[in-house]
Amino acid sequence: MLTKLRAMQSSTQMIVAMFVGFGVGLFFGESVGWLSNIGTSVILLMQMTVLPFILVSLIGGIGKLKRTTASLIFSRAGVIMLLLWLMGLVLVALMPLSFPFVETASFFSTSIVEPTTPIDYFKLYIPANPFESMAAGYVPAMVVFSIAMGLALIGMEGENKRLIITFMHTCSEIFAKITQALVRVLPIGIFAMSASAAGTMGVDEFASMQVYLISYFVLCLLLTFWLLPWIIASLTPVTYTQALRIAKSSVVTAFATGNIFIVIPVIVDECKQIMREHESLSDDAETLIEILVPIAFTFPNIGKLTVILFVLFAGWFNGTPVDISDLPSLSISGLLSLFGSVYVAIPFMLDLLHLPQDLFQLFVMSGFITGKFNSIAAVMYLFALTLLTVSQFEQRLKLRPPQLLKLSIGVVVGVALTLVVSRVGMGMLIHSPDVTSGVIANMQVADKVPTTVKKQFPILGKTPSAPIANVQTIRQRGVLKVGYIPSNVPFSYYNNAAQLVGFDSAMASKLAEDLGVKVEFIPFHKDHLAESLKAGFFDIAMSGLAMDINQMDELSYVDPVLKLNLAIATKDHKVNSFKRKQSILALQNTTIAYVEHSDIIEEAKANYPNLTFVKIDGYKTFFRQKADNYDAVVISAEAGSAWTLFFPGYGIALLESKVQYPVAYAVAQDNQSLLNYVNNWQKLRKVDGHQQRLYNYWMLGQGATEDTPRWSIIRDVLHWVE
Repeated sequence: MLTKLRAMQSSTQMIVAMFVGFGVGLFFGESVGWLSNIGTSVILLMQMTVLPFILVSLIGGIGKLKRTTASLIFSRAGVIMLLLWLMGLVLVALMPLSFPFVETASFFSTSIVEPTTPIDYFKLYIPANPFESMAAGYVPAMVVFSIAMGLALIGMEGENKRLIITFMHTCSEIFAKITQALVRVLPIGIFAMSASAAGTMGVDEFASMQVYLISYFVLCLLLTFWLLPWIIASLTPVTYTQALRIAKSSVVTAFATGNIFIVIPVIVDECKQIMREHESLSDDAETLIEILVPIAFTFPNIGKLTVILFVLFAGWFNGTPVDISDLPSLSISGLLSLFGSVYVAIPFMLDLLHLPQDLFQLFVMSGFITGKFNSIAAVMYLFALTLLTVSQFEQRLKLRPPQLLKLSIGVVVGVALTLVVSRVGMGMLIHSPDVTSGVIANMQVADKVPTTVKKQFPILGKTPSAPIANVQTIRQRGVLKVGYIPSNVPFSYYNNAAQLVGFDSAMASKLAEDLGVKVEFIPFHKDHLAESLKAGFFDIAMSGLAMDINQMDELSYVDPVLKLNLAIATKDHKVNSFKRKQSILALQNTTIAYVEHSDIIEEAKANYPNLTFVKIDGYKTFFRQKADNYDAVVISAEAGSAWTLFFPGYGIALLESKVQYPVAYAVAQDNQSLLNYVNNWQKLRKVDGHQQRLYNYWMLGQGATEDTPRWSIIRDVLHWVE
């Protein structure tokens, strides 16, 4: 059996390893999750020769060219190559339009407010210190440095140049041999990552991978069998049918082996033959073909550029789609990084967009399926580049308006039709995950303290008032009266069992437990908070209260309980419009609702005169609106994330300035006894971790769902393990 495996082609071994890994993962489940460490180790080994290989191969490859050849290639083929790259990058950028719309929502995550390191574009692209660029993994800067050295070598003569080029080619061979040796262990890495993913990845995640695979296959097939042949047929003497005919054997071979290098001689011969048929092959043109194809092979091809689609998919998969403004930077950085290996380029691009590096494993697992498709796109790209360049050299390139119109119509119609069909097709296959509102609607307060919840609001002048109760009085009567705001998710709200729950409800229960008393919850309107406390309707207000400077002379706030992040909640398709000041200023006929933060709203009115601000009674007024009276609402990111669990059609946009504000509990102004007690109690509960546990549960959703083991044959079919 082992002998048969060794006799297989490396690509076949990898495919076998992937499917065997899936089988092992499904059989053993989560118990093989540790295998991801082996997979990561193998990939890191594969990356170790990439940066040095870029350096020596580009310097040696460009440096050995003659001046005339280099001038011809960079002036004529270079322009065509850039145009084909541009077309490929634009098409990749458009493919996410085919991704199905999936409503998702999640609890607040601290990662969205963590400061991100700004990209230093000077270091990214300019190799002021090439050694620093290599050490920091700035692939684009390394490519620029290598090309500069290669161009400088072209202008040199003598023995020293020959020695340098020989050294560079020797190093290239060394790195190639190391890579070939490491490829032998790559199936082990593929097996390990496939087993780990199959054992730990949920069904929804597997379903989402279909989006990437389908869109990637469609992209490569569109390039191979429509766009590139259509460009050849529109601009050169070669017809569409002839373009497909001459590429047929090379495309089939590249797909079967996943290897482009072995079909280079075939591409050269086929290009010569088809140009002879059209009497467009002089001796110089024949030489150009022989030189151009091998050199073009060393540059990123359009098939290689298609892997950038994975980064766009990763953003969609992660729930943070790549913003349009980030596409130019991603495209340029991706193009330059793809001068090397995709195993360096993809992690680099994920890091550039602050996407989880764990997603790289999904790319590696699918790489040996997608690799066959990008190989056929690469082969057709080499045909297109060669035929277009030779036609231009022979002055047979058709650039008149009729041909350009024909080209434009074919490209636009083909791309539009492909995107529409893909979007509709995947929309039928991929469905939104189960509604997440059931998670937050079934959360419960853990502390079992005798509790009474009143739903009738006390009315000033009608409801009997009571003296302000200090700590001793509260203990004597045996009840802590706590004011709450109904439907104030996630601080105080009713769950599916009609129980009052939430972060502050849980904190209030713990406070009552530590006082040794029962707890009674009384609802209140925030506008009447100070009067309600003074009237003794309740002892303390605990319901996500933003500290209001206008009320500080009427009541007393305890020390801040939390710092929340100000945000905007709006419909999913409008979220990006509220992320940057410039885009907010461009909005017209937009109404923003708010519940609190009057001081911040006054400042916003001055900064954004194009917006209309309207105060509402509560957040449920916004989220449950039926007439779309409000386009967005000012809310904390923590509370907004919780509301989106009930209404997954909404999303959260953090303000560009990252504004924070404190929330605190409030007591009557003269209740110094309770103020001191709660301040000291809160310090204790912060130190012992109780408050943090409640924050993790109610804000971050940790423990909100029961973690069940991933389905596996060994557990759920054979019942060998519990």
